[in-house]
Amino acid sequence: MVKYQSRLELIKPMAASLAEWLMDYYLDDQWPEIMLPVPLHRKRLRERGYDQTLLLTKALKKLLSFRDLNIEQQLIKRTIHSVPQQSLDATARQKNIRNAFTLNGKPPWHHVALVDDVVTTGATVNEITRLLKKSGVKRVDIWSVARTPET
Repeated sequence: MVKYQSRLELIKPMAASLAEWLMDYYLDDQWPEIMLPVPLHRKRLRERGYDQTLLLTKALKKLLSFRDLNIEQQLIKRTIHSVPQQSLDATARQKNIRNAFTLNGKPPWHHVALVDDVVTTGATVNEITRLLKKSGVKRVDIWSVARTPET
């Protein structure tokens, strides 16, 4: 809804729900050092006019301000403007997203939170996680407001 119908007013309540869940989850676990929003390709950003994942990440930063979590939005770059994932099946999604991202340097963190609005097949977050781990990140936590059930 947020992504395709420009319902930006839904960002704050979605972030609040996710933040509440995260505070419970991390009671017994280590918080990440940084939040990394899954980036849009610049062409898609121009088409849509906003980056819903970045807006979600910024809302989370405000809600989790007691953790002093920063946002790094320059590390991950989407280099391939591929067709929207929503129109593809799981196999096609994996092929569509393969090598679509690069890293602008070596991450200095060992534990990061990768923020995405919706995780469907996991192809996007898996691809970025692969890159992050290959460049030295030890742990990647996926933060998302929705996850479609595996079939």
